[in-house]
Amino acid sequence: MRRTLQRMTVLTAVTMLLGSAPARGADRFDDADGSWFTAWSISIGHRMGPGFTGANYAPDVSGSTLRMIVRPSIAGGFVRVRLENTQAQTPVTFSAAAIGVTAGGAAVVPGTNRPLTFGGSPGVALAAGASAWSDPVKLKVEAFQRLTVSLDVASAAEVSGHQLGLVTNYLGAYGSAASASGDGFAPVPANNGSYPFYYVAALDVKSATASGTIVALGDSITDGRCSTRDPATGEIPADEYNRWTDVLAARLQARYGRFAPAVANEAIAGNRVVSGGNGPPALARLQNDVLDRAGLAAVIFYEGTNDITGGQTVAGLTAGLKEVVDRVHAKGVPIYGAPVIARGRPAPLTGWTGAMEAVKIEVNHWMHTEANLDGIVEFGALLAGPLVVGSDGAPAESMWDAWNCFDYTHPNKFGLEAMGNLVDLELFKPIQAR
Repeated sequence: MRRTLQRMTVLTAVTMLLGSAPARGADRFDDADGSWFTAWSISIGHRMGPGFTGANYAPDVSGSTLRMIVRPSIAGGFVRVRLENTQAQTPVTFSAAAIGVTAGGAAVVPGTNRPLTFGGSPGVALAAGASAWSDPVKLKVEAFQRLTVSLDVASAAEVSGHQLGLVTNYLGAYGSAASASGDGFAPVPANNGSYPFYYVAALDVKSATASGTIVALGDSITDGRCSTRDPATGEIPADEYNRWTDVLAARLQARYGRFAPAVANEAIAGNRVVSGGNGPPALARLQNDVLDRAGLAAVIFYEGTNDITGGQTVAGLTAGLKEVVDRVHAKGVPIYGAPVIARGRPAPLTGWTGAMEAVKIEVNHWMHTEANLDGIVEFGALLAGPLVVGSDGAPAESMWDAWNCFDYTHPNKFGLEAMGNLVDLELFKPIQAR
């Protein structure tokens, strides 16, 4: 009966009215009088370098210029950039940095490239574990306009990065940050379709009209695994922006326009809530990746499946989930949770057992009844398909075939689109749009 009720539920939520900076005059908005909002982000969760293999491989970036492509989810008149060296065990020195409008490939639209400074200095040195914000720079940007952050890397032995970036970034000759030309730049190695990011962790936009920042805290499903994968060929192109958070951000802009909240994605593929997994667990990165984000107005929390496959107990996982909820509430921010989705795999496939299914059911029941969430986004009900019998002979709920990427764990781009379309926009309705 409980499963039936969960699958009949489309969305349970408490409507939240978001505020915004006041306008100067009836129809004129001056971003100089606005507030800062994190308009794009990516979790720096990986230590990478030339000596690493697999997804943690990175080329030698010392004595080169990096160009990282970011895409803000709101418009504004000023920007600032956050650089992080939080995962490397050695320092990095940037001699210069710039931001401008992407012209295509590694090129920047002429006349838009603005130098970035750090405390008035053109460069910044980051010790292992350190981070820094650039000084604000005046640059008019539109929602979903791609921007290029250029970094002259004077010295670095390794890289703090994000494995699953799904965006083509570039590596070129040292000293090119100030140039608008894309000549001499080559794509950063794709790492088997992951397309990583290096060092750039967030872009804040100053806006007089935006109504807040929604942070999505999650694992590979939020990070976009399978969001660009072609279901027919298996190819994984970059630069498609098909995550469910991208769909949500586009819907918010379409409905609320300049008053829409920003959407910041703070997911790490393979991440867990409590311990282990890929990257720092949610409990360890909550402050840096979520609570410190500018303009934080709401959190959508969608993790737990990797804890279950990692052997975590119901008590251990629910305790971790509760701590996240409590810490977000202590900040005065609402948090919406999504249940663990179906992961049943038909025999002879392995990786999900009857014991894991039992933990999932109990955790999801706790989320619906005791978690003190401000609402539930029913991704679990949306994606839940038929029961299948696993390799251990136990039945488990599986994902619909039409939305299964290939592994009965990740939704394909059509499933992710459905997830982004499921979220109730009334949750994030700005006061001005009432």
